[in-house]
Amino acid sequence: MRAACWSLALVCALARPGFSAIRPKFILDYSSWHATHIVLVTTTPADNVFEVIESWKGDLRVGEQLLVPELQPARNALPISRYPKSWPGGVGVSEMIPRQPPGSRMILFLKTAAGEQANADGTARAEWKSPDIIGDIKASVVWIDGDHLYRFTQPINPGPSVLSELPGSEATIRKRVEEIAAIQEDMKAALSFKDGSERAGRLKPYVNSQILPVQQFALEQLGQSGPAAVSAIREMLDDPAYADEASELVKALVLAGGRTVGEELNRRLRQDLAFWKSTGPSLSQGWWNEDARIHAPLRERYSQTYQLILGLQETRYPPALETATELRDFWRSLPQLNDPSGLNEIADECNKLIQRLRSDRDQHQPWEFGYSRSALLSARTTA
Repeated sequence: MRAACWSLALVCALARPGFSAIRPKFILDYSSWHATHIVLVTTTPADNVFEVIESWKGDLRVGEQLLVPELQPARNALPISRYPKSWPGGVGVSEMIPRQPPGSRMILFLKTAAGEQANADGTARAEWKSPDIIGDIKASVVWIDGDHLYRFTQPINPGPSVLSELPGSEATIRKRVEEIAAIQEDMKAALSFKDGSERAGRLKPYVNSQILPVQQFALEQLGQSGPAAVSAIREMLDDPAYADEASELVKALVLAGGRTVGEELNRRLRQDLAFWKSTGPSLSQGWWNEDARIHAPLRERYSQTYQLILGLQETRYPPALETATELRDFWRSLPQLNDPSGLNEIADECNKLIQRLRSDRDQHQPWEFGYSRSALLSARTTA
């Protein structure tokens, strides 16, 4: 039961061999963020060539033709109008790219290689890629048939990816694309500030964005803003409005501040130790699954504690030896906390931290890390 941040759960799942049953699924926010070009097109007599009628993102022009070989329908493909009204959940026509008649509209979410430019003469361009998580072009298209929208999704995992109706309208999709594109431009402007404090302040509103790729990018860039961003990250960690992002903010804090934040990480880990000492004894076996909400408070606190330990493994702050030892021993004393289904990772990671800090202590490495003599002496007196 890995305590990974919920916002990265899907990406992490797709990276694991055990999740090989994942099939193409259109995700509007993800594709809107990662696409370099989003266009409303019409189909042409050539099944894999499309003509731009509106450009919503990127530099493509009205009338330009796009060659997308991966969208070539199979020989036995049917137009959406001839699909069965009740689609079975197994194999069949609903798994195939539809063959729409010329003049039908589609919304394409496309990505080009860095630096690739549009053809000046309006000729077809063949190097289009999918911005989808698993890179499948089927998951980067919305088909429009009359007043209805369709996209590929995976209703059941394991199970096939099938073409099914997408709630909403062309106007709602366009509005969301425009919203995300505007945010991207604003965040690009924020990143132009060399001062890490100023940059962090401009990224802050997006750290708890409800648009997942926006939130992920903001957190990533916070961590890359350097020591000047530490103060802003600290303020967010202390603000209840950002409680759901605490574990990811800890990651950003470590990345931004490096070993300079070791003392703060240790202070926060001691606060978490006090929390678990107060809460842990009253928890029942299997408490993790009693509240399965994305932002279940206990799950969030577990994730924060876990990330603080990992952060201290990076910063190697000597006095954390005492904290890690106390937390490990307490965690192991309660079966409901040290559950071998995965919750025992806290104790296991504490043990790794203890081993590293003891090794540093024995080799006098904290001197090289720039820690004070008092910090080193404090660590050396810890059993």
